[in-house]
Amino acid sequence: MDRGWWWKFGFIVAVTLGTIWFLIPTYYSLVVLDRDQRNNLAVLEQRLPAWAPPARYRLNLGLDLQGGIHMVMRVDTKTALQKRTERRGQQIASYVNDKKLGEVTADTDPEQLQLTLKAKDPATMDAIEKEVLATFTDFKRVSRDGATLVLSPDEGQTNRFREEAVDQAMLVIRRRIDKWGVAEVDVRKLGTDSIQISLPGRSNPEQAKELVGTTAQLEFRMVDDTNPQFFAQMLQQTPPPEGSNITLTQEGGFPQLSSPSREALLAYVKDKTPEGREVLTECIANPVKKNECSAYRSFLVEKNVPLTGESLAGADASLGSLNEPEVNLAFDAQGAREFEKLTEAGVGRRMAIVLDENVHTAPNINEKIGGGRARITMGRMGARSFEEWLGEAQTLALVLKAGALPAPVTVGEIRQVGASLGDELIKKGSLAALVGLALVVVFMAIYYRKSGLIADVALLLNGLLILAGLAFFNATLTLPGIAGFVLTLGIAVDANVLINERIREELSHGKSARAAVDQGYDRAFWTIFDAHVTTLIAGFILFFTGTGPVRGFATTLIVGLLASLFTSIVVTRVITTYFVHGRNAQRVSV
Repeated sequence: MDRGWWWKFGFIVAVTLGTIWFLIPTYYSLVVLDRDQRNNLAVLEQRLPAWAPPARYRLNLGLDLQGGIHMVMRVDTKTALQKRTERRGQQIASYVNDKKLGEVTADTDPEQLQLTLKAKDPATMDAIEKEVLATFTDFKRVSRDGATLVLSPDEGQTNRFREEAVDQAMLVIRRRIDKWGVAEVDVRKLGTDSIQISLPGRSNPEQAKELVGTTAQLEFRMVDDTNPQFFAQMLQQTPPPEGSNITLTQEGGFPQLSSPSREALLAYVKDKTPEGREVLTECIANPVKKNECSAYRSFLVEKNVPLTGESLAGADASLGSLNEPEVNLAFDAQGAREFEKLTEAGVGRRMAIVLDENVHTAPNINEKIGGGRARITMGRMGARSFEEWLGEAQTLALVLKAGALPAPVTVGEIRQVGASLGDELIKKGSLAALVGLALVVVFMAIYYRKSGLIADVALLLNGLLILAGLAFFNATLTLPGIAGFVLTLGIAVDANVLINERIREELSHGKSARAAVDQGYDRAFWTIFDAHVTTLIAGFILFFTGTGPVRGFATTLIVGLLASLFTSIVVTRVITTYFVHGRNAQRVSV
């Protein structure tokens, strides 16, 4: 055999061993652990061998397979728009008075979403109208009658606000559920004003309703920078326990503690903080999986909360004068006074923006900020792309607006899916998959003899690759996903049928064993490739347009098709080449 064959053979062996290794967390989660501990990543991490992959790389079971809670939340965007129009009226009246353009009053019609401005002096209305329409571009003119100007929200801005209201609610719900510890939670938009939530493995609907329905708490808190070496001294005086992976890092010249585990970090600093202070953590985003934290960083903040999100009227991301992303804040009248007082006393210090006890950023206060408006610059770009840089600003703006939900969220539907039903579905689905696989294996072995057995080996590897691929992407396996798994195995067999029939055809034309194998694979390649690509296109369409179980089916189908291409074209050819080329066979058992 030539050197190229040995490289291919070594690669296949490495892929096979790696696949088996990667399925170890899935095996421990579904077989070794008790069902009530199946979703506890901490317990799974402790039970796994030291040489196994991390616990997060495991195949999750969907709501239909392990039971849990299904919820649909309704976002009242109409009320949100009414409140926004009312706030805008107050802001416009305050702006006109501050600019000394004249005196106006603002009345709101909640049902019509219209804002009526009345000027005390009709002669000032022309200047007021021009300035208001140029400044508040999210509103448009409806009518004008002397000293009375009627405005309404711009339709495009209104639609965008509705979408943002749902996105904000999803952000709050996602973060709250993540703190609850549900590893494979599925939170997705349903229609235009609803959110669908699946909590596999949970059994208390009332607790879920309370957790999801409570408004998040946004706080502005001062960072204690009076002793910048506080965490360094703590680490020196009391070394952290082994295995906690707590280290000292530098962020903006301030030493901070860092650890992959938030719980371990908070447990270490407990009862070590000065009076009137507490330690909060900041999530350092995983560069690969944006919704996960690669580590947590500590902040020493004052317990006193001088300002909350209830005073925040708006937050938007934009590009500054130097084409750098920034977040612009606007407070209501009371919030403006409190924010001005807070920044005046805290010039030179950092102010932590905290949502549900998690620090999202801690910008430095450079000067006293009055007028109810503030700007947070995003700092240097560093190694980030411009899109990532701008995305961070947009995420921060969303977090700020999510502190006090602009739209009421109510439970439209909640139901509990029984775990016993899930176990029955797993058994029946697994049985169907095994029976189908066994029939295919027997048929291939009888009809294509040794070539059929080679196809069976590739088929088993294909199944392992699918499961490992789903575990790598932290996918959730549903009953339709099992159906996609079985369908993909059928497609994989179909590729081997095409190859074997092509080899038979070449042999019938009098070709030698070597020539028949080589030309059989070469001429069947494009047929197999075209069939897989067209099915992949359909799979991607299902994935990006479907929801829930449909996406589970599409995920399994896509991973399976890629595995099928590898096993049917590469694996079987390497094995067949060994028996025909390596042993100088004169006949092909096909």
